[in-house]
Amino acid sequence: MLARDNDHPRSSELKKQPLRILIVAPGVDRLAGGQEIQADLLVRSWRHDKRVCVSHVITNLQLPQLLERIPYLRTVLRFPVYVTHLILRMLNADIVHIFAGAFSSFLIAVVPACYIGRILGKRVIVNYHSGLAKLHLSASAVARRVLMCADKVIVPSGYLVDVFREFGIAAQPIANVVDSDCFSYRQRSRLRPLLLCARNLEAQYGIATVLRAFARVRQAFPEATLSLLGEGSQQHAIRQLIANLDISGVKMIGKVQRDKIGHFYETADILINASRVDNMPVSILEAFASGLAVATTNAGGIPYIVEHERTGMLSGPEDWEQLAANVIRLLQDPGLGHCLTENAYRQSVRYQWDVVRAHWLNVYQELHRR
Repeated sequence: MLARDNDHPRSSELKKQPLRILIVAPGVDRLAGGQEIQADLLVRSWRHDKRVCVSHVITNLQLPQLLERIPYLRTVLRFPVYVTHLILRMLNADIVHIFAGAFSSFLIAVVPACYIGRILGKRVIVNYHSGLAKLHLSASAVARRVLMCADKVIVPSGYLVDVFREFGIAAQPIANVVDSDCFSYRQRSRLRPLLLCARNLEAQYGIATVLRAFARVRQAFPEATLSLLGEGSQQHAIRQLIANLDISGVKMIGKVQRDKIGHFYETADILINASRVDNMPVSILEAFASGLAVATTNAGGIPYIVEHERTGMLSGPEDWEQLAANVIRLLQDPGLGHCLTENAYRQSVRYQWDVVRAHWLNVYQELHRR
């Protein structure tokens, strides 16, 4: 009797082979944002998994410091190296998982990876993270075409699912991951006026709004402190605003290594965020997992993860007065703070690796079976 395919030893052996996943994403550098951190977490988490064999092509290859200072030249020098790495790594991959930002980074990194993947007959996932999606897709026919040709478009929030639907692009949500090695839950019986803002110092993150809100909080709670984590192009302007507002209690911590960042969440009680544009801020998810109360603007996808007066306090973008009022209310109402942090912590389970892993594995397996 002839053996059926699924009874053959070789067939059984093939079924046990791990899926070969090539992750194409920026590496973690000095000014790493959410996308870079998520890519790094995904690569590190899969490396010890028997179901997946992961490799990584870095889209922001670091050049010697002198060349890094010359914008157009560094792009020209990186590109042929990047394309060579893509081709060599894709030859041994089953699925190409491409992290995507907006505008120039999409054009330089995502478009070539998608087309090379297509030419080599690989299944392609575009994992889009930017809160600028609506503006980007409105402006770029190339981006719309590339996304429509991908085998799967994955986004971290229901917000981007809705944005992509407006452009006729089907997207599936898989949440961002919180690094459980860095963040642990601590229950706060009463919130202290110890504030944390964990965003890079860039205009879209509204650090000036945070500072104005904090100045108002200091009037009600003179002992209040604010720790600013991160670096960025607005650093000088932020220092100047602190001086102009004559605010005390602000600590500009600068860049913090990932294995040290949990300390700042452990010692703070309230996360304050004033994004003007955003998608699914990892810092808010980290606050949920750490037991911090969250006071934030409702920019972009934030209301999809923060429910007002249930898991956090929301205010309008650039409305520093309401942001301050929400922080003060949290400090004056212990019952509210306790309720919010408990609800947020229960929600944070969906951002743990075991949960997110199952969603990614299902997507990989579905594409591999096609």
